[in-house]
Amino acid sequence: MRKNAYILLAALGLASCNYLEIEPVGKVIPHKTSEYRALLTEGYSRFPYTSSKAYTGLLSDEVGTFHEGNFFDSSDAIALSYNYTWQYETQMWEYPYQYYYRAAFQANAVIDGVADADDDASGESKSQILGEAYALRAYAHFDLVNLYGKPYDPQTAPTDRGVPLSTYIDIEQKYRPTNVAAVYEQIVEDIEAAEGAMTLEKQESPTLNYRFSLDALAAFKARVMLYMRNWQAAYDAATSLLPKYELVDFNASPESADLPWKATSPEAILAWERPFGGGNGDLRGASILSDKILGLLDETTDNRRNYLNPVNTYDENWTPTLLGYCVNRSSSDRVSIRIAEMYLIAAEAGSYLPAELEKAKGYLLDLKAKRLKPEAMEAQRTKVGAMDAEQLRAEVADERARELLGEGHRWMDLRRTTRPAITKTYKDRTYTLNANDARYTLPFPQSAIDSNPELNN
Repeated sequence: MRKNAYILLAALGLASCNYLEIEPVGKVIPHKTSEYRALLTEGYSRFPYTSSKAYTGLLSDEVGTFHEGNFFDSSDAIALSYNYTWQYETQMWEYPYQYYYRAAFQANAVIDGVADADDDASGESKSQILGEAYALRAYAHFDLVNLYGKPYDPQTAPTDRGVPLSTYIDIEQKYRPTNVAAVYEQIVEDIEAAEGAMTLEKQESPTLNYRFSLDALAAFKARVMLYMRNWQAAYDAATSLLPKYELVDFNASPESADLPWKATSPEAILAWERPFGGGNGDLRGASILSDKILGLLDETTDNRRNYLNPVNTYDENWTPTLLGYCVNRSSSDRVSIRIAEMYLIAAEAGSYLPAELEKAKGYLLDLKAKRLKPEAMEAQRTKVGAMDAEQLRAEVADERARELLGEGHRWMDLRRTTRPAITKTYKDRTYTLNANDARYTLPFPQSAIDSNPELNN
């Protein structure tokens, strides 16, 4: 079966990838450690790192206006307008379902064979490669279940529909959805296997920071535990990383390379995905922030307002009219997990732990102090200091909306918490996502169902 699997891998194509700056070897069946590294590198590149998070902002209340005029290709705009208005039909832009499974498939190939690989002059650690493969597989399943599975609820997860699991190579395997609890159990199991195998605490340079390390794994674990409502485990994992990474001080006019959404930032823990890509890069300018989200960023005291771009429309005389604001990012910016998210996880999880409540407030204030102007902090300390646990959680939710703007978190945050009603207007028509709407879970793409009717079973 392994031979057949690698023939299939060859059919998928082991093409070079400039983003990862590595040329995977052209072997059908890897034998050497370096060849397994190349196979895993291809797995990282098969993961939809340019589209895994880029389009979810359209679904949430983060984007208040969808401006088709900023698209070079009108067909992209038309397809994405269906996403923006929750019309989950064949016309919508399909989320990258199959690419998650391609990444998992290649991770499985590494898990299946790297331990028996021949050592070579590369000096690569087979154990580190194995750990990264487990982490990659877990990360792919996590995104899948949070797009296509029901939101995690400890009471109903054993019966809520999840997604198919891909944990071994069998080209004749029938991929049927399992329940949400089983998917999360597999994710946790893979994280634990990765913890036991990995040897690198941090990657050696920003150019390698697309790869998992023990720190990146701990940060991912904190995120998973938060979604599972395992508050103590989320708190412990997040706080373990806080002394090791620096928050960028927006009051100090940071260099461009240090900004949190850059791979070279001191905040970067895992810099793999490009959440500001997609749609030929036009999506950023077309995604105009909602009044609600823009209103969370105080124009006089919040330095994050400086990193928004005005979006204009022009009449026949090229007279500009301000439509609103979008995030000022580049499609080459890379961010998957950064230390600011760990401060927010520590604050949210700590709010559920009575003994940690005051520390949780402190973590939130630590982040605010690096983003707000100094004159705003006295009022913030008074405000946050007086909060009870529930009020703190509401403030953390708002801070996540401010801090993680455009990075693909908002839709997932709404799904895992309150699932509120959202109303949007598009071409003079009003669309509503109701509170607790079933559309908070995406349907499997029609192309996937056509290829695998088992998805309906």
